[in-house]
Amino acid sequence: MLALWPAGSVGHYCQDQLNNPITFAGINNYVRVPGIPRRNRLAVSFRFRSWDTAGLLLYTSFADRLGSLEVVLSEGQINVTITQPGKKKLEFAAGHRLNDGFWHSVQLVARDGSAVVTIDDDDGAEFRVAHPFQLRTGSQYFFGGCPKPASVTGCRSNQTAFHGCLQMLNVDMQPVDVELLVLHRLAQYFNVYFNVCGITDRCTPNLCEHDGRCVQSWDDFMCICDLTGYKGETCHKSLYKESCDAYRVSGKTSGNYTIDPDGSGPLKPFTVYCDIREDRAWTIIRHNRHYATRVTGSSVDQPYLGAVEYWNASWAEVSALANASEYCEQRIELHCYSSRLLNTPSGLPFSFWMGRHDERHYYWGGSRPGIQRCACGLDKNCADPKYFCNCDADHALWRTDKGLLTFVDHLPVTQVVVGDTNRSGSEAQFLLGPLRCYGDRNTWNTISFNRGAALLFPTFQANHSLDISFYFKTTAPSGVFLENPGTRNYIRVELNTTRDVVFAYDVGNGDENLTVRSVVPWNDDEWHQVKAELNVKLARLRVDKLPWVVRPAPPQSFVRLDFDRPLYVGSAEHKMRPFLGCLRALRMNGVTLNLEGKANETEGVRVNCTGHCQDPPVPCQNSGLCVERYSHYSCNCSISAFDGPFCNHDIGGYFEEGTWIRYNILPMSLYAAREFASIISSPWEPLPGYNLTSEEVSFSFSTTSAPAVLLYVSSFVKDYMAVLIKDDGSLQLRYQLGTSPYIFALTTKPVTDGRPHRVNITRLHRTLYTQVDYLPVMEQQFSLFVDSKLDSPKNLYLGRVMETGVIDPEIQRYNTPGFSGCLSGVKFNTLVPLKAIFRPTSPVRPYSIRGELVESSCASMLPLTTILIPPEMDPWYMGTEFPHVHDDGWIGIIIGFVTFLLLLIGGALVLLYFYYHRYKGSYHTNEPKAIQDYGSAAKPLSARKDQNLPQILEEPKAD
Repeated sequence: MLALWPAGSVGHYCQDQLNNPITFAGINNYVRVPGIPRRNRLAVSFRFRSWDTAGLLLYTSFADRLGSLEVVLSEGQINVTITQPGKKKLEFAAGHRLNDGFWHSVQLVARDGSAVVTIDDDDGAEFRVAHPFQLRTGSQYFFGGCPKPASVTGCRSNQTAFHGCLQMLNVDMQPVDVELLVLHRLAQYFNVYFNVCGITDRCTPNLCEHDGRCVQSWDDFMCICDLTGYKGETCHKSLYKESCDAYRVSGKTSGNYTIDPDGSGPLKPFTVYCDIREDRAWTIIRHNRHYATRVTGSSVDQPYLGAVEYWNASWAEVSALANASEYCEQRIELHCYSSRLLNTPSGLPFSFWMGRHDERHYYWGGSRPGIQRCACGLDKNCADPKYFCNCDADHALWRTDKGLLTFVDHLPVTQVVVGDTNRSGSEAQFLLGPLRCYGDRNTWNTISFNRGAALLFPTFQANHSLDISFYFKTTAPSGVFLENPGTRNYIRVELNTTRDVVFAYDVGNGDENLTVRSVVPWNDDEWHQVKAELNVKLARLRVDKLPWVVRPAPPQSFVRLDFDRPLYVGSAEHKMRPFLGCLRALRMNGVTLNLEGKANETEGVRVNCTGHCQDPPVPCQNSGLCVERYSHYSCNCSISAFDGPFCNHDIGGYFEEGTWIRYNILPMSLYAAREFASIISSPWEPLPGYNLTSEEVSFSFSTTSAPAVLLYVSSFVKDYMAVLIKDDGSLQLRYQLGTSPYIFALTTKPVTDGRPHRVNITRLHRTLYTQVDYLPVMEQQFSLFVDSKLDSPKNLYLGRVMETGVIDPEIQRYNTPGFSGCLSGVKFNTLVPLKAIFRPTSPVRPYSIRGELVESSCASMLPLTTILIPPEMDPWYMGTEFPHVHDDGWIGIIIGFVTFLLLLIGGALVLLYFYYHRYKGSYHTNEPKAIQDYGSAAKPLSARKDQNLPQILEEPKAD
């Protein structure tokens, strides 16, 4: 029979301590536990779990006012501090990275002059300290924090409260009964939760991207992005630019740079050499095949596989660079001795190279994709004319085939395969140059939306974070740039008003939006850049260089963008709120969307930013400026002497004999200021749009009388310019620039035939260009000794010259009796005097009129080109089709019936009108009331009108 003898200390029962955790998750949370006072030995132990880097774990005051002891979690360590009056603090620490979210045990034993701290029950890692101090235990221990006020509670620690979990609390070698704590029978507590550890692991899954390290606290996490090449709240944004060209634009010079072609995408940054020049920057990537590789003993069945390993970059990363570049090239060479290369175009190639996506390519450097040739095959100078490569001649001497590979979509070269060196004496050597690229075709991937269309792309897979960037250009007041809807979540970026760009989204917390507001409108037909970002930490939006607008995410957010519908570009879903304008360089999470590849002109989406002004159905005439509206266009006629929808309507006036207009170019006050400026050697700026060394003059006229002054420009000095009708009816141009006048004959035949004539005059320094009607442009030169400035312009006269001071006698000869007839479309540089009179836009009147001036369309004045207006652009179109009506139902029938009635009634009225007026021969111009200077002595209006207007023959009466 086996006898059992006890060894050591054996008790009569076992008492298990339940691992009931306590969660400290509030403000000023604490648990106060009683202790046995006035002992000279302090023994405390507990287990804790936390993500916070700092927090008060334990505080107790000694009896007899001997000081205090506190245990603090600080920077992942356990710090113990013993404070006694009149003595230096005793501080020591133990442990490392204890705020890792796992359970850790702490045991502290202290007595007079010594203390021992043990972490995680590791006897070999205990920390001992010997220091003279006196210890008498107190009557209470505070775990997790200090209640307030300290003067009442006696807890005088200034440390922040602990956030995390505690369990297995022992004080004076006695376990703390949590059940009694809950019932308030043992101690006090505040802001704690029992029987649960409510700690959240915020780093699983790790929301830090690109291998960023996640560090969390009780209610938040932080990403450490050091050495990742990325930055931001979640290490999402690349630290580096996407290309060498981007470094060039930022002012860098040639050298080694790190680039990241896919931005925030999954591919890592890599180092390249940037050859930066004035007009472009070459990106150069070298590899292990830069020097010649000798190949022997290879066959078609067992070829030599020469893999190309690029320095500091994978094939995928180098492919991303080539894909984003405007142009790439790579030189490839094969030196052969009794070794064939591509064989015949119909035969199986002996050697080839592999490019992007592991595709085989059977053309060699200097040739084009799709044909099995070398450079000499294109140039027809191969060693053997029967073949298309020098090496295919299979000569027992060294031959070479080389050239550049330039088809970007096939680059980079990833492998060179050589397969015909197994015969006696056969040998080959191949070389591959570095990949060289320039430009950025992502930046100018541009389209224009012209009429309410949308492009559909696959659902945007954003996961936990996204970034969006693009450029826009528009004249529209609003429109949606892009939207990705979903059952629960959505994102949308839009131009909400002319001054507001909005980023709206719902990632589980309800509708949110950010708005960037500008003091000037965004729809100014200039390019603007938009950047939007969204992650678990925040959302932000920026336009151009304005400050970021930021909205922090709610605490304890978890973002997962879950879309289940296509991405719409150019409008919201169902083509709501369409965008009209141009978009380019649209990138989402580092991926450039191929906008040009989706463009469809039949649906109103064009490649490039082309609006209607690039090829308008009806061009703006007579110096009118096309104003882009993308869905349509208009003509700005402000600097034109014409008006109308296409700046094609004449603005003219009928001059009676003796009527004249003076238009002030430079008032006397400004002339005096100019003279003063010249005295003090200050720069003088003439009136806007006026250049002293050049003039542009154009106008139309019709008359039957001669002589006359049509147009005259005076100055404060002797300089002038004049267009005259001589006595014989011919047209003459006179200039005086400094010295004697210059005379140019514009026509040799009379222009006083009552027909319309158009005059165009342009002077550039000492070169003069003139054209009358449809005659060829004449070029003439002033003398090199003449001044090239029409100095100090003063007044512009039409019809007659009534200038004070000395006037050239030749001008005076033609000044009487004055011009009578019609002048229209008058323009002198940017001055349009007749338009200023009949279409005033300012209350200031820089002109004066003598005599009676009647507005007239000068109906016989035809433009140099006939404008054909399409029916859909003609507001008076009365054809049988209505371009803007698409309803084939009752509405179309009703509109057609009403139109028929209107046409019927209108036709009856026209017939009635001609019946009553067929025998009248009066002159009808439908012109407005005459503009008259009432200070002048003149004949009655009706009398002068009858006297000077052209006579119209009456229709003979029927017998």
